[in-house]
Parts: sequence; C-alpha cells; structure tokens
Amino acid sequence: MNQDNQDTSHPDVRSLLTWIASGLLTYLLVSGGLIFWLPFSTYTQYSVIVHSVVGVVALLPVVIIVVLHWRRRDSSISGGSAALAKASLAILTVDIVSGLAIVLQSVFGRAVADVWWLVHQVAALAFGITLILHLLPIVMRYASTPSTPRRMARRWFLAAAAVLFVAPLAVTDWLSRQVESTPEFQAFAANYVWRYDADRPFWPSRARIANPPWERELRAGLSAVLDEGEQEVLHASMAESDESQGGPLERLRHAISLMDLTPGRRQQIDELVVAAGESMMQKGAIRPERLLGSESCGSSGCHDDIYREWLPSAHGFAAFDPLFLDVQEALAEASGSAATRTCAGCHDPVTLLSGARDGTSIRGDLLKVNEGVSCLVCHSIVETDTEGNGGYVLQIPERYLFAGRDGSADFWNRFLIRSYPRQHIESFARPLHEESEFCAACHKQTGTPGEDTPIGLAQEQNEYDSWREGHWHHEDEPEKTISCRDCHMPLVAGADPIDGLQHRSHRALGSNMYIPAMLDLPGGAEQAAQTILWLRGEIDIPEIADKWADGPVVAMSIVAPDEIESGELVNVALVLHNNKTGHDFPAGPLDILSSWIELKVEDNLGRTLLHLGDPAGDKPTLDAPVVYKADWYDKRGLPVDRHDIWEVVGSSYKHTLASGGVESIEIAFLCPVIARPKISESFSEDGPGERKSDVVFSIDNESVTELTVTARLLYRKADPEFINKTYALGSTIEAPTIELNMATHIISVRPR
Repeated sequence: MNQDNQDTSHPDVRSLLTWIASGLLTYLLVSGGLIFWLPFSTYTQYSVIVHSVVGVVALLPVVIIVVLHWRRRDSSISGGSAALAKASLAILTVDIVSGLAIVLQSVFGRAVADVWWLVHQVAALAFGITLILHLLPIVMRYASTPSTPRRMARRWFLAAAAVLFVAPLAVTDWLSRQVESTPEFQAFAANYVWRYDADRPFWPSRARIANPPWERELRAGLSAVLDEGEQEVLHASMAESDESQGGPLERLRHAISLMDLTPGRRQQIDELVVAAGESMMQKGAIRPERLLGSESCGSSGCHDDIYREWLPSAHGFAAFDPLFLDVQEALAEASGSAATRTCAGCHDPVTLLSGARDGTSIRGDLLKVNEGVSCLVCHSIVETDTEGNGGYVLQIPERYLFAGRDGSADFWNRFLIRSYPRQHIESFARPLHEESEFCAACHKQTGTPGEDTPIGLAQEQNEYDSWREGHWHHEDEPEKTISCRDCHMPLVAGADPIDGLQHRSHRALGSNMYIPAMLDLPGGAEQAAQTILWLRGEIDIPEIADKWADGPVVAMSIVAPDEIESGELVNVALVLHNNKTGHDFPAGPLDILSSWIELKVEDNLGRTLLHLGDPAGDKPTLDAPVVYKADWYDKRGLPVDRHDIWEVVGSSYKHTLASGGVESIEIAFLCPVIARPKISESFSEDGPGERKSDVVFSIDNESVTELTVTARLLYRKADPEFINKTYALGSTIEAPTIELNMATHIISVRPR
C-alpha cells in the first residue's frame, strides 16, 4: 500500500464504521426491495417511513467510511477489481443523491419527479450487485485465513451490523402491528326503512358498493357448496337476469331454483342467503368518513387548483343546493324520505351510501354533508353503466395511514403520498374517468324498474343518449368524437403533481350560473361568471379546436327582406342552429329551466311596435316565438310544477334543439294603419320544430322609414314560478336571465 494513502485512524473505529455502514446499507437494499415488490399495506407504508429515516441517518457513517476506505485503497490493485470498486463508488453516489432528492421533494415539494424513482431503483439494484461482487472475495479470504486476535472483534462488529440490519425491520413490523384497522362498513340504523327490497338498501338509486362484506361471505359460502361447473352456471344465470326481477339475493334465489341440486344443498344455500341478508343489515353501509375529506386534497400542497375549481362547482354543492334540498323535502312529504334515495345517489352519495337516508326527516338528518360529489366519491367509482339513475359501483378507497388527521400526522400523510404515490395514483386515476360512459351514471334519468306507476316514469333528462345521437359523437371514427370530458373538463393552466403544468379543469362548467354566487361559496362569483361565458360559447378549448365549432353555443340569424312597403305582409324567419352543444339544448331539468326567444320590432322614431317574450314581463314564455322547456304532468293529468319527478308520467309540452340541429321559426307581420299591435288569432304548426304566428302592428306615421328587428336568445336556470312554488311568494332567491345570443335586422319602409 502506498504510504501516502495510509489511514491513520484507529483500526477498531474504522472497522466499526465499516460494519455499521454495511448493516444500514444492507437494510436499505432489502427494505427498498420490499417496498417495490410488496402490495400496499400498513407494513409497506411504515417501511417507506423507516427506510427514509434510516437512509438519512446512514448518510453520515456511509460517507465517512467511503472516504476512509477510498483513502486507504491499495493503488497496486488494478484491472477488473479496480474498475469494480470505482463503479461501486459511482453507483453508490448516484443512489445516495437520488434517495436524498426523493426525501427532500417529499418533505418540501409538491411531488417527486418520476426520473428520481427510476434512477434510485436502478442505482440501488446495481449497487447491490456490485457490492456483492466486491465483498464476496473479501469474505472468502477471511474464511480461509487463520484465526487472529482481531477475529473476535470482527465477529462483534459483524453482530452489530446484523443488529442494524434487523432492528429497522423489527421496528417496522412493530409499528405496523400497533395500527388498529378502521372499519370500512357500518350497520344500517335499526329504524332504517327497507321500503323497496331487503337486499337493495339504496334503491331506487342504482348505486352499489363493490365487494361488501356480505357479498364476500356469500361468495365464499357458495364456493364451499357448489363445484366450479355449478358456479359457472349460476354466474351465467345471474348475468342474464335484470333489475326488474329484484335485488341480488332475490335473483340468486331464482337462479338457484333453476339448478338441479339436492334438497340438502338447497337448504345450505338458503341458509347462506339468509345470513347474507342479515350481514347486509349489519355491515352494508359505508362509514361516511371513508368518502369525505376533500379539503385535504387542496390543503396539502398537491391539488390546490383542482380543489379551488371543484369547491364552487355544481358537483361541489350538489348536496346542499337550496333548490335541491327543498325538492327533497317535498318528495319526503309526498312519498316518505326513503324515496329521496332516488336523487341522493347522484346529488348526495355520501349520505346515501352511509345509510343516512334512513326514513327520518330530511330536515333532521344527523349527517350534514357539505361536499356533494366529493373527491373520493368520484375517484372511487370503478364501474358504471349507461342506464343512469346513479348506476355506478363504488370501491371504498384504501386510505394512507395518517389520512384525515391533523398536526404531525398530516405531515406524514403528505410525505407518504409523495414518497410512495403508487397506491394514490392507482386508486384515484382510472381510465374510466376519460370515458363519457362514466358521466352516464348520473347524467341520465330513466324510469325505475318495479315502481308502482301505471304509465311508467317519463324521462326527465338524458344528456348521455342525446350526446351519442348528436353531432359530436362518431362511433366508427373516434378521432372525430368530442367526449364529455373534452368540453366540460378541458385542459387548463395550473401546476399539478399528476399533469404537470396543466390539468383537467374541475369546474365542470354547465348551466348553473347563480347558485355558487348566491351561496357565497369561495370562488362562487368567478364560477358564475365562467358559467355565463360557457353558456354563450365564449370559452375556447384549444385541444379540440380542430374539430369543435366556433362562435356561440346556439347560432341565430334573422332572415327577412331588406325593404318593405307599408301595408305589406312580411315574413321574418328566426333560424337557430345548435352549434356547439354536445347534447340537446338546453340540457338539465327542463321543467325548472327555460330558454326562449325575445323578439322586438322598433321603428326609427324609437317606438316599440312589437315585443314578444319580454323578460321583464310576468310570464315572458307565454308569447315568446319559441320556448325550450318541458311541462310535465302526473298520472291524474295535473301539472308537475315542483320538480316532482317521481310523479311524472308524461309531458304536455317538451321542446329542445338537438345537437347540430337547425330549426326555423317564422313570424308574419302586416303593416296597415291600425290602433295598436296585437297577436292575430291565426296560428299554425307545419311540423316538428316549426311554429308560425301572424302578427300585425301599426305604422301610423309617414316619418317611419325603418324598422329594426331584434331577436335575443335568453336563458334562465330556474323560472320564477318554480321558485315561488318551491319556496314562497316574495322569495329573495331569483335566477338571473342571461342573453346567450342576439341578432338584428334592419328593414327599410317605403311609403305606400
């Protein structure tokens, strides 16, 4: 060995540091492998924490011993051994730097860059291999040399290394055993109203919970009674049945009745079904805290922008929208609060799935949820169908160790999510969310099988099917299709750990342009303003600009002559084109909202000669040239005017404009000298989407040389009639009327 490179430190100290570093590095390599290969669990999460802490603690002794070891290296060693040693040092340096970067970003950053994971894992694997190759000859040399007085010291140091390897593993195991698992499910209340079926607690909402305890127990019991072939037959029979035949246990009984089984085995299965029903009552509802906590998504420095967008959105306030709550109370008064489960699956899923819609008063609910469709609800849905009415399956997410806690626990929760994001990403970022079928679960209302309605519930709203039949869906050319997410959740600027410098907007802009501001929600005024811009078609979406349309949501033009003679009959056509909407216009509850044309004719003297659909009037939609809305009636033929969708059996009037659809509304007017303007008694309809009214008005002054025809497309989310019936006359709640589009046309008037 070169004298210059000799180390003057005490050999025992150097050996002790060697074994300390060896024990810690061995633990880090083994625990890193366990973190990589083991599934998400309490033990794995504590492994991440202990691994990170030990990695920081090991930094100093490892650096010291590497420096000492490098200084006392034998310069005569060359060739492969020297190259291996240098490679080991370089790889260890990369491993240390990348591991330290992961810890620092987990503590101080928003997320850990993907490149650090790759570098750290590859470097750790490579260092483990080079370390074995480097130490193996040394161990073999020690084994073949005679015993010396230092051999006993080496054994003690080796024992210290073993302790430093085993101790962190033992601590991890001990910590994981101290955690008491929080129950995911709870019992339904003793007074829970099982109004529909004993095995469909959330009906008539079609929402279901994935793999509940009663279902797991039943499946295990059936596997013990039926062989594989019989189980396949049973599954096939169950798949062919539908909801009109009852709940899952009822359909199971029917499927079993069709199988050739001995009386003894039938009795066994009957007992399993009875036990499953009892288990459902005791463990069939979700504990509400499992689906709450949206604030933590926006307060942890992760999804801040997304949380601020969601908070004033219609999804965010779906459960405590005052109009929704009042409709629910009306439903509870008419049919019992158990019937409110119809709406709760989409508006108030946490309350529904936790069993709080138990038949007691809606006003007196103990569970007051102010999250609506929470982050965890939407991102825990694993399956949907296209039948609507809340037709989704929700998988309770497996939360991180310290989720929902404050103080230091919140720090470790954020640290785990950032340093071990695999479970977080796999649980909440699902390909299903990219599909329009995901939205169909709630944005489609259909009749409920088994409901006692002579005619059957009429369809109140259905955005999904009208999108599939509309202008922007191309079944055979998906590259031309514009999905629900493309429009309502476009990419917007804003740093996010998942998407980088842009993310999908969670405003989910639609048509509710006044409730966010009325409730004074954080960001509510901005949400309302953005919604109005959206309704007018003034928000551009660059990512679909090459296949979407420009201009307003509904394009409108006036077709009329440029010149008329006094006394001449003139035809004016209002041409409307659903230019942008992916589904029918308007969408949503058509008995609450309305959109109509205001038509105004003024002369050059400033006099109003004709005014139809005046928004300042008491009932502007009565004389408007065209009105987009619906009037429902119940089985007695009476109007349904409080959004009592459970009573609806048909409509006396329903008019919408299909996606990409065009319609023309013609109005004929005459210009004789008469006393005052009026709507003539003649009225005709030439077919769907065409409405004609003959209008006459006076021109009694030769100074009239010009007429200005103005048409405005107006929209109101909630009609005053509905608000007054739902609340009371004189209510301070008022939905504003906004202008979606306007067109004008000037007609010159020649004297007769």
